[in-house]
Amino acid sequence: MPAVEVLLAAALDHAVAAAAGVGLADLGRPSACDGWTVADALDHLTRSLRCVATSLASGAVPPVPSPRAGPVTARSLRGDLGRAAAALAAAVTELRGRRAVAVDGLPLPCHRLIVVGALEAAVHGWDANRARPLPDDLAARLLAELPSVLDGGTRRGLFAEPVTLPPGHPPGVRLLAALGRDDRRCP
Repeated sequence: MPAVEVLLAAALDHAVAAAAGVGLADLGRPSACDGWTVADALDHLTRSLRCVATSLASGAVPPVPSPRAGPVTARSLRGDLGRAAAALAAAVTELRGRRAVAVDGLPLPCHRLIVVGALEAAVHGWDANRARPLPDDLAARLLAELPSVLDGGTRRGLFAEPVTLPPGHPPGVRLLAALGRDDRRCP
């Protein structure tokens, strides 16, 4: 299995495990994403994973699906997330040599899109359930891949501005800071 598939699998496992620890009473709590509840973070993650899966399967990035409508339960959010994670894992294994997908007519390497999916899974999993820290080995591998998605240093609205940390923090905290999260400020 290629390294990027292993990375994605670890990130998806983290997100699904983090979501498993979310109960009905948690859904309205603030997430680590400013202005988002835990339910918002899980819904966004699910929609993002579906978008990446569809992009890899079809060869073109579709519009991001609308937020979920209707009643939200912890069980439905966890189930939707699990299905989206499985769809993304399947899309990655079925690439059949495709090297890029079209974004506004321009090629985006599949490797980069898979890394974005892994980042989304790992970080939004943490956003929704901060009691489940990012594993250091996963965070270190994502930190190593981060420059490949920042496109020459521009963040292009994908991530919040980085948080400056003093030296000595573990990889999970450094990854969160690189993507605009400060676990010291989170409630």
